[in-house]
Amino acid sequence: MINVASVAGLNGSPFMSHYGAAKAGLISFSRSLAIELAAQGVRVNSLVPGWIETDLTDFLRGTKEAEAGALARVPMARWGRPEEIAHAALFLASDSSSFMTGQELIVDGGLSAMP
Repeated sequence: MINVASVAGLNGSPFMSHYGAAKAGLISFSRSLAIELAAQGVRVNSLVPGWIETDLTDFLRGTKEAEAGALARVPMARWGRPEEIAHAALFLASDSSSFMTGQELIVDGGLSAMP
């Protein structure tokens, strides 16, 4: 099982408290479910994207100022691409991650590594 969370669920996110709380809950749910289902061979992990170029982030890409503000804390200084999240999901669904459960795979260009 792969649950899609967000870096907003790892740290506080101004003006996104409802979204961050939901994603934090999903991360906790995934960890608990991973423990409950491990004996049955079911793996449960969270995929945790950062700023990805999707409809959800259109509002930040509308002006150069907003875009610069969003990317200022991303060490890779760019938007993630949807296919990069798809590749991470494929990894989690594959045998390559067969010993992973209850984990968060963070794909955020380094955003969560920033202090």
